[in-house]
Formats: sequence, structure tokens, C-alpha cells
Amino acid sequence: MSVDSLPTLFQWARDNLLKEEALAISALEELPIHLFPEMFKVAFTDRHTKVLIAMVSAWPFPCLPVGTLIEDPHLETLKAVLDGLNVLVTGKVHSSRCKLRVLDLRRNVHHDFWSIQTGSHEDNCPAQIVAQKQPVETCPNPRREIPFMVVTDFELTQESFDEWTIYLMQWIQERKSSIHLCCRKLNSCASPVSNVIEIFKLVDLNCILELQLSQWWPEVLEELDPYLEGMNNLHTLMLEGLKPFRFTACEEDQEDEWQSTLPSLLSNFGSLQNLYLNDIYLLEDSLDKWLGCLKTPLKTLSITDCPRLLQSDFECLPNCPNICKLKHLNLNALFLSDVGYEIPGLILEKVTSTLQILELERCGMTDPHFKALMPALSKCSQLLKVSFCHNDISLRVLKTLLCHTAKLSQLTQELYPAPQECYEDYKILKDRFKKLCPELLNILKAKRQPKKVSFTTQTCLKCLHSCHYYYNLEATDCLCQCICQ
Repeated sequence: MSVDSLPTLFQWARDNLLKEEALAISALEELPIHLFPEMFKVAFTDRHTKVLIAMVSAWPFPCLPVGTLIEDPHLETLKAVLDGLNVLVTGKVHSSRCKLRVLDLRRNVHHDFWSIQTGSHEDNCPAQIVAQKQPVETCPNPRREIPFMVVTDFELTQESFDEWTIYLMQWIQERKSSIHLCCRKLNSCASPVSNVIEIFKLVDLNCILELQLSQWWPEVLEELDPYLEGMNNLHTLMLEGLKPFRFTACEEDQEDEWQSTLPSLLSNFGSLQNLYLNDIYLLEDSLDKWLGCLKTPLKTLSITDCPRLLQSDFECLPNCPNICKLKHLNLNALFLSDVGYEIPGLILEKVTSTLQILELERCGMTDPHFKALMPALSKCSQLLKVSFCHNDISLRVLKTLLCHTAKLSQLTQELYPAPQECYEDYKILKDRFKKLCPELLNILKAKRQPKKVSFTTQTCLKCLHSCHYYYNLEATDCLCQCICQ
């Protein structure tokens, strides 16, 4: 065994201490503060429930971001953590060093706090450095005055709640006067509306910042309206797969009513900044109503996979006052080939001073669309990413497009379609593609040093694969998955 692989003195003492839970618990009052995180991580991972209860009730920092330690949810471990918090709530035991006020159960939030590594030189990681890495968690609803807060996100993707969620909800319900449940994100995909409403009744609606509703029916969505009205701090709304349950004659008569009432849901959100509409059946000929209900300028507008949009829907976009401050515009998989070729350029003209991300993939764009787009594109000096993949463009127009984007010095990621000259009878000319890509890349290099660039062919209809040419500062790679000759 090498010297580097030998455990440190602290690791050896920690592991032996945890084998004797009673001794470990009694030692917590004397344990140096900067050793708490590493000790807790091991106790949590190895499921030392009695030690966890004691450590939570003696936690010497304002926040315990335990969610980032959860890989495989374990009910008994959750119970131990909540039991430790309950000790503080009930005041059964008082530790003079305990400062815990926030228990963070979110799993997808990165905290540097747990990256602290305790080595053999413990003095190099004093308590003040550990404290500086503490996440600062404030509630979106500043009027809350309940002393303890549990922060979590809910992801509802099943017919019923899992045992972990059930226990947490029951535990919170029994302590609502002492524990504030702060839900920042809620994602519901095809789950029963009753489950969502049960969550809404338990949490403070003003705390919800992001809401995603997927695979829902319009008639069900209307049941949430009384709760949506209370989400005063919501800044991100994602609606996906919104379609009527079945198309009977009666429901077809209701389509006009839904197209009038559903957009009004947006008027509930006075702080909305990011709007995602994906595969919304009822968006046809009513996009102006949806955008007209917005109360604030958007930072993100994503309208994707909505094939039924009409010319009138696209024409309303340049005239919408609430897109003038967009930083991210995504119109992937909209059939721009069916509308006037000048539309993309008119939309872009409204956001030239703020736009950072532009996504126009699989839009059926052709040479006239790109030509009309270029004057406005050249003015977008803040652009960080552009994506035009899977559109139909000639080599001549693609070269002109690259001459325009070559002047955009802030770009860090660029995705372009392979030109028409890389195909013959719907087959990919792989040798032609490999030869052209370096030439196209040199157009950018003549003006600036590109960061990440890719050229991608359409999918081969015979083998269902495509070809990709990747470039970054470290390497260049051409990957041809198409196997056709």
C-alpha cells in the first residue's frame, strides 16, 4: 500500500468512533467545528441513524445541505435527519453550538460545502473557511417568520407518491406551525392532478420559482388556476405536451374556449421571466393571446415542436413588447418554411442588444430565410451560442452566414448545418463533407479564434445516422456514423 493511500489520522479516528455510536454522540460537543462536514458525510452514507440524529441537533452551521449527499433515497436515513431537526423544534435538547435553521433536501443543487476534504493537516481548514462555504438560503417569501425551514423540490412522475415523499409530507403537516416547507421547483409529468393539488396545499405558493407541467390535458389544467394565482414569485413556467384528452365533437366545440381561457393563466404570474411552450396543441392561431397575457418582459422564450402554428402566430412575435429583452430565444422544430422568409429576421431585429442564445434547429429554413436573417444577426453583439442545425442551406449562403458570425466576438458555441453540396439523392457524401468542414472553419478563424464549432448533416434516410464535424481549442474530430456507401 502506498503512503498516499493510507488513511489520515482523522479518517482512522472517525471510522473507529462511528463503530461506537454512543461514544461518537458523546464526543460531538467537543468535536472541532470544521470536522463536522466530513463526519456527517460518512455517518449519512453508512446510515448511522443515531449519530445522524445527534449531529443534526448539534449542527454548528445555519444550513445543512443534505440533499446533495442523497444518491439512493433511504427512508430510515431521512427519518433520522428529520428526527434530529425535530429535537430542535421541540426544544428537548439544547446545544450551545447549534445554529441550524435550514435543512436543504434538494439533490440537484451543488454546494461547495461538501467538497471540503479533511486531511492530515487539519489546521489548514479552520472553522471560518468551512463557514464561508456554507450555502446562504433565503426564502423567496420574506414575510415568513417560522424559525425552521425545509427546502425541497418535488418531481411527480408516478401515479402515487413514493414512501420518501409521503413521509416528508406527513412530517411537515404535523409541524406546520414550526416548520416552513419551501418548494422552489415542482415538476409534474402525467401525474394525477390530485397529487399536484395536495402539494400546492402543503407548500407556500409564493416560494415556487419554477413550475413544469408535462403531458396534461387542458380540462385538468384549469383545476389548478386557484393555486396558480398565488404564485407571485414564479419566474419559470414550462408547459409540455398540452393536448385535449380526446377529440369528440363536444370537445372540438370547446377548443375555442380553451384557446381563450388557457392563455389567461399567464396573467397570474407577475414575475415570470422564462416561458417554455413545447408541443402545445392549442397554440394554433392564439400565440398572440398567450403573449398578450404576459405582465413582464421575458428573458427566455422557447416555443418548440408546435407544428400547427400559423403565419399569424409568427407575425405576432416581432410586435410583442415583452420579448424586447430576451436573452434566450428557442424556436426549434417550428415550420418556418410555411411562413414568410422575413419573419426570423424581424423577430431577431427586436432583440439584437440583449440576445445571448439563439436556437433555430429543424425549422425548415432555406437560403432566403438565412439571407433575411443575416442583417439582424450581425447586430447581436452579445450572442454566446447559435444553433442552426438540420436546416437546408447552400454552400454559398453558408459561407456568407459564417462571414457574419465570424464578426460576433462573444460566441463560445456554434452549431451549423452541412450544406446541400454534401448530399446526392438523399445520401451523405462523406468525403465531400470531410473536405468542406475545415474550409468552412477557416472562414471563422480568419476573423477570430472560435471556441466550439460543429457542422452536422441531416439524418441519412437509409441508415438513420448522420455525420458530425467537431472543433474546439483542444482538438478536431470528424465522426461519420452514416454507414451507407
